[in-house]
Amino acid sequence: MNTQEKAARVTQLSQQMNQGNTAYFQEMSQYIRKEDEISAARKEELLLELAQRIIKNERKGISAEQLFGASPFVYCVQLIDDVKMRRPRTLKEKIKYYIMIPWATVTWVFFIFMITGFFAKWFGGDKLANTTINSGTLLLIAGLAIVLIESLTRFLGPGQNNNDDTPAAAESPDPLKPRKFFDMRAFGLYLIIALIVVAAGLLLNRIMPSFTVTPWQSLIIFVIGLLGQVFIFGRRSK
Repeated sequence: MNTQEKAARVTQLSQQMNQGNTAYFQEMSQYIRKEDEISAARKEELLLELAQRIIKNERKGISAEQLFGASPFVYCVQLIDDVKMRRPRTLKEKIKYYIMIPWATVTWVFFIFMITGFFAKWFGGDKLANTTINSGTLLLIAGLAIVLIESLTRFLGPGQNNNDDTPAAAESPDPLKPRKFFDMRAFGLYLIIALIVVAAGLLLNRIMPSFTVTPWQSLIIFVIGLLGQVFIFGRRSK
């Protein structure tokens, strides 16, 4: 469906909702449609997904308020922040997201192997320099990449604005309120996770096999990985 067809479908679904859900969804629509940093197509896609979820759960006797929380504004603030930071929201998106991070990281690791191997030859070496790497090291790099990306999106994402846990703050967050980007507890948690990943990687490094790649093999792996990034993971709408 194009954007106009999605908008028409959203209107059609909103007319099928009960009175309470209609009012709730109208507030969601007003907030999402006034957002300037995402495309009109993405806005209608989000609203269509929300409307479908509301209709589906309404048939089960679950209201939009029960589904998304007491404040549609609070939910939409987080939703928009997640969209801007490309955070996954559905199970399918999460699976794709957490495969994409190590895929991209390992792809560029082999780019480094390729460059260093060719440079050794170009700058006076007698032959191309092969690289030996342990499988556990690759897993360690992939795991640390996930932790790093997660921590960056949590600490530097647009949604890190209001850490006031009072009911009033939860009901009506002020978009103009200064944003608080650093959470010591979250930082400590990510640090612990990183240390666990490092420990696991070092352990795997002792028991998993090593292998050697030539610069040409690294180039082939890099190209395959890059094509995967473009054609498998690159199709994300904003």
